[in-house]
Amino acid sequence: MPPRSPLLYGRLAALIGAALYVGARIRNPEYWDLLDDVNLAIHEAGHLLFQFLGEPWLTLGGSLFQVIVPVAFVVYFARTRQRFAAACTMTWVAASLLNVATYVGDARAQELSLLGGENVVHDWWFLLTESDLITRDLELARMIRMAAAGAAAVALGVGLATLRESSAGPHPQHPTGRVAGERGAR
Repeated sequence: MPPRSPLLYGRLAALIGAALYVGARIRNPEYWDLLDDVNLAIHEAGHLLFQFLGEPWLTLGGSLFQVIVPVAFVVYFARTRQRFAAACTMTWVAASLLNVATYVGDARAQELSLLGGENVVHDWWFLLTESDLITRDLELARMIRMAAAGAAAVALGVGLATLRESSAGPHPQHPTGRVAGERGAR
């Protein structure tokens, strides 16, 4: 068995930290930190980016963009074969989904403090009222929270699988001299 590297232990610590962070976020939806400030800025930028499509896209664009941005990072890391980075970034997707779930779940109650003061329209109140789904706000919020938990589980699973693969040592050589699974000639 190959010796464990400090990088492996650092990655394991990062993955455990990310899992604990998302777990705490799932247990306490009102928790707010720096990542939420970043998500809020991205949310507001989404309104600007989607405004040319008119309603309801202007309103939906905030929550949509808040999830699209971290997903884009996950896709980038996955496409560049940086699986561990993709897994860790997936926890950002989970946190963004939890923010959206909290916002959706507040549609009828409208207790959250919104940017713009008292006269601003709650995005999800508007969207769910317009689509005649306002009475299903809590159900929709629960489904989004489940998607967030799923994203967190995928992050943890992929992260652990990546760590297990990297701790297994070098890849076995194929009789032709190529690394197993590698395509093309050397």
